[in-house]
Amino acid sequence: MSEDILIAIDAGGTVVKVVAFDLSGNEMAQGTAIVHTEHHADGRVERDVEMFWQGIVAAVRRVTEQCRGQRILGVGCTGFGNGIFLIDEKGRGTRPGIVSVDHRAQPIVDRLNASNHAATISEVTGNRLWGGQTLMQFAHLALNEPEVMARTRWALACKDFIRFRLTGEVLTDPTDASGGGMMDIEAGEYAFSALESLGVSACRDRLPPIVASHSVAGRVTNTAALEMGLPEGIPVAGSMMDVAACALGAGAVDAPVLTMIAGTWSINSIECDRPQSDATPILNMLYRDGKRLIAEGSPSSAANLGWFLEHGLAGRVTLDEASAMVEATDVTARRCQFLPHVLGPEPRRGAFVGIGVGDNLNTMLRAIFEAVAFQARAHAEKAVTLSDKPFPETIRLAGGAAKAPIWAQIFADICQQRVEVVRASEVGALGAAICAAVACGAYGDLPEAVRNMTHVAREHRPDPTLRVFYDRRFQEFLRLDQGVVQLLTGDAPTTVQQQI
Repeated sequence: MSEDILIAIDAGGTVVKVVAFDLSGNEMAQGTAIVHTEHHADGRVERDVEMFWQGIVAAVRRVTEQCRGQRILGVGCTGFGNGIFLIDEKGRGTRPGIVSVDHRAQPIVDRLNASNHAATISEVTGNRLWGGQTLMQFAHLALNEPEVMARTRWALACKDFIRFRLTGEVLTDPTDASGGGMMDIEAGEYAFSALESLGVSACRDRLPPIVASHSVAGRVTNTAALEMGLPEGIPVAGSMMDVAACALGAGAVDAPVLTMIAGTWSINSIECDRPQSDATPILNMLYRDGKRLIAEGSPSSAANLGWFLEHGLAGRVTLDEASAMVEATDVTARRCQFLPHVLGPEPRRGAFVGIGVGDNLNTMLRAIFEAVAFQARAHAEKAVTLSDKPFPETIRLAGGAAKAPIWAQIFADICQQRVEVVRASEVGALGAAICAAVACGAYGDLPEAVRNMTHVAREHRPDPTLRVFYDRRFQEFLRLDQGVVQLLTGDAPTTVQQQI
């Protein structure tokens, strides 16, 4: 079995990662491509479709060249959820792709909230409306760019665009369709009533058929095989949105764990049965075998540190150096707080609050590390409440924060839960590979593949003596966050909190 491998493509907000895994979940080779994403001054965030595809081709080619002599059994794809790619019959973009941190559709959400129509739509889709959501982006483009929509044959999620270019097949899976707000969550089909209420039902034929995440959703074409060095005809799995793929790669299948992804977004998810709560989360996905994945999050995570190291410190401090500086600080000493909203969403913005003469670079860095964990805890507590389950004893941490042991320990101390970091450095890619392993027949189902391919690398236990300290600091963080929002908008804090 060691000579058999799977290729996983993980297209995130800034980087495409391609990883070759064996059937035990070991990473055998890796390639990356930096993808240019245009951040416009008015808040639009877009990606050139052909440049994006060429980056993927180059990254896959680098991996297949490293894996000569090994048999490639199949391919899995994952990518950022929400946002949208509009393409023509041949897979060429009819406009730039839209990334999920784009909030051009927020005015539609605001109008729907003001008229109470948002609640009606959410009752059908099971998801809270927000500006970067696929449903809202689809509606915005249909209403504001009718000439583009007229040239468009398909409206696809990120991973589904990639799979189309690999196979020529136009399909999506339940996680992207439901997590993007496009499905009637109870009926298990597209929410055509929601499209009608938004006035865009005429565009319903742009939506792709839905297939299971672990099914064969096409085979590599001759053209893609020649471009990438892949065997022609190997299966490509339906796969999952990156949030679900990370949960799968972290082993969140019939396990009492909460998955925290700390990357560009803070995504905190828990597997559950159909929740009974009337409240709607930001992500309510049809996950697998009748199970849901409930998630809460916002773009408020480890990318804040990346921004500070690159722009605030001009690259003079590495992640390892920053981690050492954080570890050297006195945990219980007084220091400033950081609000981790450099990437928004509006009206939130990043800020250091309460800087005093005792603060320095070390304490500011620790404040950033803590703020990311505070925000994750806030989202996780809400997701757990919505799932109608108790808070799990174990957190599985993935993303950039998981790579720094001191950061993982801070998560454990702030949440007062055991934190496990999985062995795979690219957990979302592993989730895509798990889907591919089932699609190609290497394993019988997703639970079997998870048991064989996911492994815990290290464990961080909380320091119980820090519980009171961090509970107080967490409550202070929440008060500051809400207070700054109220100061900036004049709105009641809860009104804005419902949008993230």
